[in-house]
Amino acid sequence: MANPSNALWDAPLEWQGNGGSGDNDALSGGDSAYRNSVAGTQGGTYSQSGVYSITKNLMFAYQEVECDSPARDRS
Repeated sequence: MANPSNALWDAPLEWQGNGGSGDNDALSGGDSAYRNSVAGTQGGTYSQSGVYSITKNLMFAYQEVECDSPARDRS
């Protein structure tokens, strides 16, 4: 996994044990979640939109899930 979620041991009690992304926005070595837009263009050919969002401290119910969607190479 390029950007796995981490344990949030310093989070409020109800969040402890849940996984989440961090707060470093760098694409290479960062740990915030990069989430691609599902939007695309249409009209003869279909192309995926290059728009994405960066989410700091994205929460997940379980640890060790991929934070980026789709997964990105973080090297």
